[in-house]
Amino acid sequence: MLISFQEFDKVYQASVRAVFEHWTPEMQKEMAQHCHAWSPGLFDFKNYLEASAIRFYKAYLRVAEQGAQVSVCDVGGFWGVLPLTLKEMGYKVAMTESLKYYNDSFDALFDFIAARGVEVFDYDPFEEGAALDEQFDVVTLMAVLEHYPHSHKTLMENVAKLMRPRGKLYIEVPNIAYWPKRVGLLMGRTPLAQTADVYRSAVPFIGHHHEFTIAELRDLARLSRMRVLAEDFYNYTPESLPHFKMFVRSPFQFMASLFLKEARECLAVLCEREEERV
Repeated sequence: MLISFQEFDKVYQASVRAVFEHWTPEMQKEMAQHCHAWSPGLFDFKNYLEASAIRFYKAYLRVAEQGAQVSVCDVGGFWGVLPLTLKEMGYKVAMTESLKYYNDSFDALFDFIAARGVEVFDYDPFEEGAALDEQFDVVTLMAVLEHYPHSHKTLMENVAKLMRPRGKLYIEVPNIAYWPKRVGLLMGRTPLAQTADVYRSAVPFIGHHHEFTIAELRDLARLSRMRVLAEDFYNYTPESLPHFKMFVRSPFQFMASLFLKEARECLAVLCEREEERV
């Protein structure tokens, strides 16, 4: 039985609070070395995660559609909020992170996630031949693809190996055709990462290299021999959610968000391997 967003949000926000008991300024400073825009004072990760409840509720709905006893692996789970939330709701959950990129300031967070029953795998999905001994009913890949500057072929091949027969893959990316980005480009503002932020970041830069359109996301699935079963289009930041204040402030954005789904903030697809579809 699917739960409402309000019910999901109670569990989710409790997970956010639990995670941030293990957050330290040192962790954020380390992350910001390779993405200046994430520096303390410039980016509020707690606010970002709190607002992301809508994103993760969309993912939960796709997981729940597969059944109450399915296993889930969140690739690049990082903060671990979705895995912790799904675990609290009774799912068997794992997450992956490439731990070589973190120093010991992150140990307490990853230890806490593991202690709550989420299996944490040291795994780099972009590494040639990366594999785990386990497979899962649902694999989630959220806010990951846009951070990688090279071919996604290896990643998609590796992720496919994590999927059980008839397993599902849920991919979420930011939409480069989001309405405010379209308007900004017409006014001479880039929809890409700011040059100043890239300049101030150490190599490799780990911010957004490539945001997607829905056509590109469909192409990625097709090239990876995946069939798209469902698509989601949604906003999640508070200032972009449709409501009366937004209509008064920005009526065109309000109408675009309401009626032009391909101009919303995030895109997601649910896929399965083509040869397994009956």
